[in-house]
Amino acid sequence: MPEIFRWNELDENNKNLVLEFVSRNNSCVREKVRNEFPDLYIGRSDSEVAKGWLMIAGFSAVKRFINESEC
Repeated sequence: MPEIFRWNELDENNKNLVLEFVSRNNSCVREKVRNEFPDLYIGRSDSEVAKGWLMIAGFSAVKRFINESEC
């Protein structure tokens, strides 16, 4: 299965998974992205952060982070 980097390519369940996680852990996710990709800005609102994180990290990395509950 090819890596997903576009929000519109996720099914509704996966969109909800990412958005709910970001809603609960926005500052933690922003800090993680800032550490991994220091030159990029992904936004502040939950939806901006969720979409930006997916766009630069890819769904498999996002899902792995969510499952490991590092926040």
